[in-house]
Order: sequence, then C-alpha cells, then structure tokens
Amino acid sequence: MKISKIFLATLFAATVVAAVFFAPGAALFASAARGGTQSVNLHDPVLNMTGYTLTIPSGWDFSSAIIQGSSCVDGPFPVFRVVSPDGLSGVKQLPRMDWAWSDNSAVGKGGDCLPYRHEISAEDFLKYMTGVLQVEFVRDDPNPDLATFQSKIAANSRPGFTSKGDLAVATVRYHVNKIEIEDHLRVTVSCSAFSRAGSGKVENCSAFIKREFAPKGKYSAETFASIDTSLKANQQWLQEWTAVMIKKIKSVDEATGRMVGGALAAAGSARNAQNSAFQQAQALRQKQHEDFDATLKAGTQRSMQNTANNMNARGRAADDWCDYSLDQQKRLDPNTGLITKDSSAYNYTWVNEQGDRVQTNNINANPNGNGTGNWTMQENIAKQ
Repeated sequence: MKISKIFLATLFAATVVAAVFFAPGAALFASAARGGTQSVNLHDPVLNMTGYTLTIPSGWDFSSAIIQGSSCVDGPFPVFRVVSPDGLSGVKQLPRMDWAWSDNSAVGKGGDCLPYRHEISAEDFLKYMTGVLQVEFVRDDPNPDLATFQSKIAANSRPGFTSKGDLAVATVRYHVNKIEIEDHLRVTVSCSAFSRAGSGKVENCSAFIKREFAPKGKYSAETFASIDTSLKANQQWLQEWTAVMIKKIKSVDEATGRMVGGALAAAGSARNAQNSAFQQAQALRQKQHEDFDATLKAGTQRSMQNTANNMNARGRAADDWCDYSLDQQKRLDPNTGLITKDSSAYNYTWVNEQGDRVQTNNINANPNGNGTGNWTMQENIAKQ
C-alpha cells in the first residue's frame, strides 16, 4: 500500500469520530424550534480558513481552537466550549490525546505523545479522567451508540491497515459554590495499526473527551441537541490539510515518524502561523501529560475514591484542558501570520510593525496617526 493511502486513512481520525458523535438528527430541529440556534465557525489560523462549523443555542457563549496533531497522529482536531449565559450549563470538546508504539522503539517517543505502548480502554480512560478533572464518579451510563461507533470505525480498515474504536459514557458531578452540577462525560478511543518501512508494525491510538453539564435536575439531552448533531468539517479545509500533510510526510524520516516543525511548503505568514500553533499545542500537551500521568500512576480506583472523598471540600471542579486552551484570547497578526495569546478581558488588540501591541475594548480607539507606527488590528481566533 502506498504511504499516502495509509496516511489518509489515519489523518482525520478526529473527523471520523466527530461524524459518529455529531451525526445529524431530528433533535436539531426540535431545539431550533424551541429556543433558536446560531451557526459559529472554528477558525484554523494555519490555513487561515474555517475548519469546522457548529450550531449552538442562541445567546450562548462560544470559544474554539483547532489544535495541530502530534507526531503520533498528524490530523488536526477541534476544541470548543459552548456555555449558557449563567455559566452553569454547556458542552466542552477537550483536546485529543495521542500515543503510539511499534517494533521500533523510537516510534511514539516524541514529547508530544503519551508515553504508553498499549491500548487503553475507553472505560479505563474515562475513570482516569475523573481524577484529572477532579469530579466525582456517579454511575456508568447506557451506551447504545457503542456498536454503531465500532462498526463505523472498523469500516475504515483495508488490507495492511486495521482500525477499531471503543466508547464509554458516565455521569459525574461537582459543585459550583453550593450548586451541584451533573456532568455527562463521554470518552472514545480510536486505534489503528499498519506496517511502515523501517518501523515494522506501527500502532497508534487517540482519545477524545466530551463533557455536557447542567445543574442537577436540569440536565436535558434536548438542550444540547443542536450542538450534538451539527459539527461539520469544511471539505475544502480537509483537502487543503491533506495536501499539506502529504507534502510533509515526504520530508519526514519514516523510520522515526518524527514531526518536523515548519514543514509546510508555503513560506512567510503560513509558516509563522504553523510554528506558533505548534508551540501552543506543545504547551497544552505538556499539561495533559503531567495531569494524566499523575492520575494514571495513582490507579483507577484510588483516583476515583480520592476524588469522592475531597468533593465536599471543593467549591468547584478544576479547570480542564479545554479551558486551558481557550482561557486566553488567541489573536492572529495578519502582517506576519504569528499567533499570540493575551488577556481575553480586551476585545481588540492592535499591533504595529515593531511588534508593539495595544489592547482596548473600544472599537474606535484606533492608535494610527499618533506617531507610533502603522497599526493593524489583530484577528481574534479563539472566539467566533
């Protein structure tokens, strides 16, 4: 099998999983009829185009990012947060986690991959996540989508390439002050295996985590219907990323699968955007690895028990990786393609040719003409 066919089969694992999680359904129209919905875009700063679209309840707050893939799984993936005006209900799609292993010990050793060399079930991954998120496990939920999910993932298999998946759902809880929050945690694990020259059989896995939460007694699946049924990848964006990644894979040492920073063939602002996004993705993965590894070492049952014991002493659950990714506003400098992060307390950031920046909430506070250079407003890319 040609390397491009193997590569294309694994490149957009996030899109395959999203297609199963967010398959269109009649509930979307029920939600729209009740309270109205709005369409939002998930912007990719590397290609400077919309990567995904999503339908959310009208008036809800939305933040998003598209994170670059790892050296274990190349495909980029969406991260988003949709929260009600009171902040007590919402959906979070957390950053993906990847790991890989092979007959070649170098595979999967990149610092951007989890250091595991075996499959982890979705059920175990979910239980470890209760410790990472500092929430209390309540119960396993019915899992009617498991067979469909596994069938759709397995359908990607072909001679020389196998694909499989696992899915687990559970209810957890935590408190915001004195309000008990019911949180439905959904974890999928998608794994593939294929042969690669110089590395033997290569296996990799990705874990995806989604949270749906609301005050106890007020959770309703219909509330989240528009979000759960509408995530859609921009096909032109997928094609552009495919072309970019095929170019990149030709420049990568296949014996190690090493990810090469700045591998985009395009120059200038596109390369700057990729390098900036790569550095931000690395910082996120470092936090993921530290949090997850500490919980993994504690063991599943011990982690769950410690979380339950400490629940009453905590005012609220700790921020998760989605919040870590999105709490600061990401802004794109249209002159250089560089992505910066600064305080989300300000709606607008201006930058001049020297890299000086001015933040303001006043759209009319244009610093041009004050003798300090030529100023350009940066593009907000974390909130749409």
